[in-house]
Amino acid sequence: MFKIIAIVCLLSYNGHLLECTRFLETDRRTFNTEEACLDQAVHKYIQIQEIINNFDFPEQYTLRVYCENKSI
Repeated sequence: MFKIIAIVCLLSYNGHLLECTRFLETDRRTFNTEEACLDQAVHKYIQIQEIINNFDFPEQYTLRVYCENKSI
């Protein structure tokens, strides 16, 4: 079983890492295969990136969305 994980990091103006936050989906969806999870992770990435793009300084944020094996 796989689940979608998103990590959003805030960078300072000179590029130093200030803070990262790890997010899990609130509905706690899981996927039977990694392929199914990755397919939905792409949609999640686009959704979150659109939100970040509306921030005042979107270039100060990094985004990583991936699938994690829930059984580990």
